[in-house]
Amino acid sequence: MAVRTTVRPSPEDVVPLHPAHGYRLRRQRHPVGVRGGPRRAPRGYRLDDAERHRVRAGYELRERQLARALTAAGRQPGDAAENLVGQLEQRMDALVHRAGFARSIDEARGLVAHNTFTVDGGKVNRSSYLVRPGQTIRVRPERRCRAPVAVAVAGYAEGDAPPYLEVRPERFTATLTREPQRQEVPVLRDLPLAVHEERRTGS
Repeated sequence: MAVRTTVRPSPEDVVPLHPAHGYRLRRQRHPVGVRGGPRRAPRGYRLDDAERHRVRAGYELRERQLARALTAAGRQPGDAAENLVGQLEQRMDALVHRAGFARSIDEARGLVAHNTFTVDGGKVNRSSYLVRPGQTIRVRPERRCRAPVAVAVAGYAEGDAPPYLEVRPERFTATLTREPQRQEVPVLRDLPLAVHEERRTGS
């Protein structure tokens, strides 16, 4: 017959403490709830609420995805707002939509996830992949006649592509010629897009 081990209360009488855990707690270098001594307050980057909502709606991003892009833009040298434009506009799903291979960014994200495109001959199925200047996005030959790629290319009009993207619909290719500028992106053209740096207090 198994004997049930008794549970003793913790010194604070808040959470019952198993006897086997007491040895580990006595060997702690720091008090309970403190790990590694004083913490350094991490830096954070944010946008104003109105700008944040418009950027998220324009690129159909989750809050965590935008926060990751803001952190990467703030850590790069130069203007944080221009760096943010590169982090957002050079995403695989955004360029697929700008090239006319998809009718929306959400549709482009689904196509990228289903291995519809290659970048310089290599398979890319991650929508957050950042395309570098000089790289070419190509629709895989067996996917060119399928919807929704065929429907989107059929409705593509010459001149719809931004100036930093060279699109050849007859070859189903799009080449990023240079880094995009904020005034060239319709979603970000009318936004002040001021990236603020803040410090969160550590606990």
